[in-house]
Amino acid sequence: MMNHNELWAETEELADLIIQAPEIVAYQAAEQRMKAHPTAQRMIAQLKSLQEQVAEYQARKVPPKHYIHLLKDSESLLADLEKIPEVAEFQKAQAAVNELLQAVTQRLAKAVLRKVSDEEHG
Repeated sequence: MMNHNELWAETEELADLIIQAPEIVAYQAAEQRMKAHPTAQRMIAQLKSLQEQVAEYQARKVPPKHYIHLLKDSESLLADLEKIPEVAEFQKAQAAVNELLQAVTQRLAKAVLRKVSDEEHG
């Protein structure tokens, strides 16, 4: 029987394999290009600030009509940000990584369930 520490060590090995996947390599490259784009970085900082302000209003249960301008500014800024090729490339790479991780998770879950079922019937 495997203990949790051994399981976590195996998980680290799987992570080492996953970070070598083309999706991860493409993601890291896209992230570097986006971080090197000064306009994108400035816009991302502005967007984070707007989102923090919105979250503050929401946490205080302020009706949206009082901060609708912040929501509109956020939407507009996000739309402009997504027009930057480096940002669009990063978003595409991020989606590919998410798909890869979801596929790994699903495959792992199916394998575990199959093995549990085999043991119950075997």
